[in-house]
Amino acid sequence: MEALYSVNIPTKHGNKTISVFASDILTFDSQIDILTTSAFFRSYRPIPGTLFNALNKINISVYNLSKDPEIDLRNPCNVWLSKPLTASNAHIKRVGCVEMKHEMHNMGGFQFNKVNEHDMVKSIKAYFQMLDIAATYGIKMDSVAIPVLGSGQQSISAELILIPLINECVQFLKRCSEVKRVFFIERNQDKAYRIAQTLANSYSIKNECVETATCNSTQRQTKPLAFISHSSSDRNVADNLCAKLEAKGVQVWYAPRNVRGDYATSIAEAIVRATHFIVILSKNSMASEHVLNEIDLAFKRLPHNIKFNPLRIDEQDIAPAFNYYLSRQHWMDAHIPPIEQRLIEFVDYLLEDL
Repeated sequence: MEALYSVNIPTKHGNKTISVFASDILTFDSQIDILTTSAFFRSYRPIPGTLFNALNKINISVYNLSKDPEIDLRNPCNVWLSKPLTASNAHIKRVGCVEMKHEMHNMGGFQFNKVNEHDMVKSIKAYFQMLDIAATYGIKMDSVAIPVLGSGQQSISAELILIPLINECVQFLKRCSEVKRVFFIERNQDKAYRIAQTLANSYSIKNECVETATCNSTQRQTKPLAFISHSSSDRNVADNLCAKLEAKGVQVWYAPRNVRGDYATSIAEAIVRATHFIVILSKNSMASEHVLNEIDLAFKRLPHNIKFNPLRIDEQDIAPAFNYYLSRQHWMDAHIPPIEQRLIEFVDYLLEDL
């Protein structure tokens, strides 16, 4: 079966592959050592139209597998890995699961489950760390298949979850000597094409595979350039925001993607060239001296040469040092979920000012 998109990731363990296929997982024509699934917390019902229901049809019960897993990190990480499957005709050898805690919400008289996107990102990270443990103990995982976790019954935006999922995949491939291939498999062809496009445009992929050319720092800035200041702990939000801005034609600079040569010099030169300074405000960034230094550099270019655009992504009180610089700046709150919609609104707001 031909992949919609495939890319080699160079690592110290040799080249690894990430591919996207428009296919049904059950009829996929390559062996899958570990099939990744997602579920509501402790809920493995084979609801019609779900992957669990499809697996049931080939005698793979996720419920039964969950009773006695090979690795069980549901407390506190909400992830587990099954023992080898006994079905002799199955091309799927093991099942891994990422579980998502959820809350009941009421809207217009209808009740629905809502998953916390931030918790989901933490669980994805824990899942790949669990696979590191599995590899250490010799569990075969030449190939790992991954649907877009949480985008089915859990109703998380595929666009929101893909960026952290791709970031974690790349880091996992780089550090794990055992795994050779990661498959993104989606039976809906339109959705599969969107996954392929997101993967092709991913900065984790581009940074690993090509050297991105940059403008000479002495060039005169002729069009808007947005500098994103953020804590490394909020990288997934920064990646997502950057992708949305660049999809609208906005030039974006942020570390570590665009750093060339000396780190501090590269950042200082970028702020000098920037027309818009975006700072992602969070508990993480307000504990970062680097972010505060970047704000200080940008502040010195007010009021005419640069515009501040703070984006607050959690409810942490603004730290006094940050308040000194930002108290008279207008910022947008994005801590009310879904963050995907808040980022879209922020980009639309920024575009009005360009």
